[in-house]
Amino acid sequence: MKYFGLICLTTSLLFAACSSTPESRIKENPSPASDNSFYPRLFTDNTGTVIMSWMEQDENSVTKLKYATFTNETWGEPVEIASDSTWFVNWADYPAIIARNGKPMAAHWLDKVEGGTYAYHIRMKAYNEGWTDAFTPHTDNTPTEHGFVSMTPATDSTYMALWLDGRQTLDRAVDDYANMNKAMTLRAAHISNTGDILEDYRLDETVCDCCQTAIVKTVIGYAAAYRNRTSDEIRDIYTTTLINDKWSEPTAIYNDNWQIAACPVNGPAIDAHGNTVAVAWFTGANDEALVKMALSQDHGQTYGVPILLDDQAPLGRVDLNMSDESLWVSWLRPNDEDAELVIRKYNLNGKMVEEYSVPGLSKDRSSGFPQITLNEDRLMISYTDLGDKNSTVKTLNLE
Repeated sequence: MKYFGLICLTTSLLFAACSSTPESRIKENPSPASDNSFYPRLFTDNTGTVIMSWMEQDENSVTKLKYATFTNETWGEPVEIASDSTWFVNWADYPAIIARNGKPMAAHWLDKVEGGTYAYHIRMKAYNEGWTDAFTPHTDNTPTEHGFVSMTPATDSTYMALWLDGRQTLDRAVDDYANMNKAMTLRAAHISNTGDILEDYRLDETVCDCCQTAIVKTVIGYAAAYRNRTSDEIRDIYTTTLINDKWSEPTAIYNDNWQIAACPVNGPAIDAHGNTVAVAWFTGANDEALVKMALSQDHGQTYGVPILLDDQAPLGRVDLNMSDESLWVSWLRPNDEDAELVIRKYNLNGKMVEEYSVPGLSKDRSSGFPQITLNEDRLMISYTDLGDKNSTVKTLNLE
């Protein structure tokens, strides 16, 4: 059994309620994934059931999307959703899965199309007592980039999907990059569990090209977070909310004023509980790497002053989860030749309670984005361990 430690902070600003045996708090849990597995996604549904998706690749370069459900203190048998050798496989833009009522609800992956290195389309399957045929949530059919998908259940039979859509970038030359009429766009769709597109939306016409999106259902609608792009190449985290069937005008959660004429490939994380919405993100404004978090008390319509989580040259790659009483946030921080996954627990007013560290992760891009999610009183963690020969999806429990 592999153990990980609890860090106790005793400064006047931060404190930790330390257990007497901190080594017992985080334990490795046998993963359902096999060798040559990578890029997990964790999701906790409305019943508290945890589901995880990941990819595996065989000796014939066929990529398989699989999932497993955590029940009775262990992972169930892996189930294959789809497989092919034509997929776009990328460390930052990779499949997701969501669940409802103890069952999967939808999953997506990315399929390469003719037209260039980054010409690929989103493919999805919905679950309705079985997986539907694969479908595409966007209808433009242009050989451009479509990806960085986030999803959240809407009802027992529908869900909302959010993605970056490159239809306006068709035939964009290198020296056309500054042309905002040919920028990446942000789009969304309301989709049924039979795979029907009930409604589609265009949320923003100029966004960063390759940062993850994030969406969550709130008490009164939806809140989305993403990295925006202005004509001055300011790439800060913006939000928009869907309330009374109308998406709001996108606004900055906070004006970091990060000016960078390139995509940092480091998107935000979002979650909600009651009236509270929390967003965590990475910024490199003024050549200083920082991880921040901001809280909203009005369902994501406005946010308070950000909480600085890390100014020790963090790598970002954030994740965030909320429960009835607490908020958990994670990110990667360099640690000598490797990286450590920093995990902090806050109360819903933004006061820090505990900090944990999972050492020995790789800081290489190929290690992807670590994941956290809640299962009753435990926090579950997953990440890609690159290993000496093959990568493997690892899973941990913080009890």
